[in-house]
Amino acid sequence: MTRPPVPNATAPLVYVVVAALLLGGGYLLVEFGRYQAGYSILDQRREQTEAERLVAEKDAELEELRRQIALLETSRDIDHETYAQVEANLSELQARIQAQEEELVFLQGIVSPEDGVVGLRIQSLELTQVDSEQRYMLNMVLVQAIIHDRRVAGGVRLRVAGTRDGEETEFALEDLVADGGPAELAYGFRYFQALQQELLLPVGFEPDRLDVEIWPQEPRGQSVRQSFRWSEITTD
Repeated sequence: MTRPPVPNATAPLVYVVVAALLLGGGYLLVEFGRYQAGYSILDQRREQTEAERLVAEKDAELEELRRQIALLETSRDIDHETYAQVEANLSELQARIQAQEEELVFLQGIVSPEDGVVGLRIQSLELTQVDSEQRYMLNMVLVQAIIHDRRVAGGVRLRVAGTRDGEETEFALEDLVADGGPAELAYGFRYFQALQQELLLPVGFEPDRLDVEIWPQEPRGQSVRQSFRWSEITTD
């Protein structure tokens, strides 16, 4: 007796695999064709991601603009007197902060100067023109940097060099102070001291340089000599 053929159980699986291969191959062929034509799915995804990022940035910018508009509208509704008071307080605070910063810089120059040099030094020097071309106010600050364990004292001598009638000329402090002024400015301090002196230049004299000599009273004290260009230390 002849038996009927037994169905092959693996045949459906083979068909599925073949169909998947055909579909996959067809998709690859399509993508290959797109690639050959200049199209890339990876490029498309990158472009889409970049577009989404730009949209998010624009949304954030728009939200910030809305916030600024709301603030402006709120400020517009504030009473003018109150707004002026706020502005005045803000200006005062800014001025106080600036003054404190300048004071801090000055104190740092005494406690820990940038060059690390110990001892007596000129912290600042400035000439301000007063009421004529020949009259100036000298403002100078002396400091004792880093070490402040003793008081220092002595004198400051000044000489102004320049030209008069085409010739080089120098004048000492006593020649530039009215009514027979002192030959030097006295100082005595532990941390710092501000010195001020009015100078009257001779008529026709054109200053070019200011020479400063600091002479301490201490036998072992180190003198200080420094020259300044007149144009660099003069303010209107």
